[in-house]
Amino acid sequence: MYYNETMQSQTKGFTVVELLIVIAIIGVLVSVVLPRLQTARDEGIETKIKTDLVAVGKRAAVEESSTLTYDIVCGQGASTQSPVIADMIADIQIFSGGLVACRSRVGGYAVSVPLNGTTHWCVDSDGLRIERATALGAVEYSCQ
Repeated sequence: MYYNETMQSQTKGFTVVELLIVIAIIGVLVSVVLPRLQTARDEGIETKIKTDLVAVGKRAAVEESSTLTYDIVCGQGASTQSPVIADMIADIQIFSGGLVACRSRVGGYAVSVPLNGTTHWCVDSDGLRIERATALGAVEYSCQ
């Protein structure tokens, strides 16, 4: 058998071109997947904020049934804010990174928080749970 130099110079492995092609394919896949993951994360954050505000509304109904005023929701008027609701709103504010607007009076309340920089989620004593274009004004006690 004759010694073949070309056979010995061939080693198993990948060429630089093959590795570059694989890296390029992985880069394309990552560029497609990452934006979708961010979208899913943002939607998850919005869902949590909405759910937490609904919980504030339910707790406000409990507080109002025992005190006969919604002033306790935001601590306005002669009332001190309910510590439970204060903690809930503080958690929402930390999680959302936005300023929670809370307005209450004897006959009603409204709470809103920015969702994505362009809309606000609002919950009020009338049972409304809606998206609004703006945050609550200084004297707004309803989401409408």
